[in-house]
Amino acid sequence: MLLYDSRLHLFPGKWRSRWAGPFIVTHVFPHGVIDIQDPTRGTHFKVNGQRLKPFLELPAEEREVECLILYEPECRD
Repeated sequence: MLLYDSRLHLFPGKWRSRWAGPFIVTHVFPHGVIDIQDPTRGTHFKVNGQRLKPFLELPAEEREVECLILYEPECRD
């Protein structure tokens, strides 16, 4: 999951993303509270579920791109 960074930044940068992560969901509590874990640090904390969005990434072996070359048909008079 990605976590929305809602802190006030005076100069956040026009193209800088406000989403931090990825994080791992460890437990879902009632009323929308979600416990997430930072895999790099191993820390757990609780956040509002509305501040999260799914993080979709293809596995490394599936990142190959297939190239298809199209040719125009020959004109026959």
